[in-house]
Amino acid sequence: MLTVIDDSVREDHLRWPDSPEQSPASPDAGLVPSIWSNRAVQEVCLMRYFVEELAPWFDSCDAGKHFALVVPDRAARCPALLHAVYSASARHLSRCQSTGSRPVAFAGRQLPDLGDGTALDYQTRCISYLVSLSGDTTDIQNLDLLAASVILRFYEEFDAALAGGDVGTHLRGTQVFLNAQGASALRQGGLQLAAFWVGVRQEFHKAFLEQRVVELDLSCCDTSIYRQLDPADDATWANRAVLHCVDTLIYCYGDGCQTRWRYEQLCEYSRQWQALTPSTFDPLYCRQPNLSKGEAFPVLWYLDDCTVTGIQHWHLARLLLTVFDPTVPRLGPGRKAAVARRETEIKHHVFSLCGIAISNKTAPALVAACMGVSMCGDRVTNRREQEALLDILIKTEQIHGLATVAAQSHLKAAWEWTLPGSPEVSI
Repeated sequence: MLTVIDDSVREDHLRWPDSPEQSPASPDAGLVPSIWSNRAVQEVCLMRYFVEELAPWFDSCDAGKHFALVVPDRAARCPALLHAVYSASARHLSRCQSTGSRPVAFAGRQLPDLGDGTALDYQTRCISYLVSLSGDTTDIQNLDLLAASVILRFYEEFDAALAGGDVGTHLRGTQVFLNAQGASALRQGGLQLAAFWVGVRQEFHKAFLEQRVVELDLSCCDTSIYRQLDPADDATWANRAVLHCVDTLIYCYGDGCQTRWRYEQLCEYSRQWQALTPSTFDPLYCRQPNLSKGEAFPVLWYLDDCTVTGIQHWHLARLLLTVFDPTVPRLGPGRKAAVARRETEIKHHVFSLCGIAISNKTAPALVAACMGVSMCGDRVTNRREQEALLDILIKTEQIHGLATVAAQSHLKAAWEWTLPGSPEVSI
């Protein structure tokens, strides 16, 4: 198995040249030893950064917070998982602290050696373990490797250029783990279930932006609670919305799937999901934007990350269903009015995604908003609203380090902006 390694490999991959030596005279000699005691300050900072800053991205639909509470302990014993954490933290931290000549700092400590090259080194170490799999079912069923794979995929989505030509190969590897462990995850729960749903969300986000179906075998969900609308906890309702998004992509981009019957079935599920979700999915506070103050988006406060994730994915599914609405006539006197109604609804869902993102301090909310903006923002014609949409992309890059320059350029071209630079407004 991958997690059983000899001493030479452990020495190479889990102990570092600059790790502090233990001293019998150390003032900390009386403290209980930590599993992190012999690691370099940089690695300890990266693990803490993962727990504090990145784990909320993965734990948004997991009440058990397994990525924050369980992954660190398991990573200390699994090189692939450990280096996946390091790679994600190093890339995110260095991207979010692009300070020129000043070194990256975290928790009051400067990390002068941290940068894109460091992140790439950690990533390479992780991939070296993942690609060394023998292909037997024991490795494919290893939940540590599933967790490592989805964490590494998060890292790669921040900057695909760093991953070079192996990006597609690794992402397909993630799909192998998800397909192999789906049924077990639904039975066992815990970190495996949390990692499974993170992987499904990641694959949906990528498929949404690439305008294709999800390349996962999710038949394990067919008879599960995620295909039902019975009372359940908030995480289940949120994941039902994600699965509904996957189904909607199949309707939109699958071969021979665009039947009127299937469209109406998806619309009915969307209505039922919205009607049957518990009161925790209702906004705590909402109001329309104050146009006189330059606001463009509604204010929508929600209870927590889980409800935000569920509601935003519901909007993404509605966005797809509206764009692919087969009831809009292609000819005739009613076509223009029907198209206008469709465009109004598309704008409603995009602006709702943005309003949720700026109203809630949840980690993935701005990313979901960017998905709507990048795919449908070109339909907006009002200059002030265009600037507000552009600012969503700018803020996402500034706050989370996600590269949105290409999306910004595409929208400016679609809007036929001729002025140089990109205006940044306060929303």
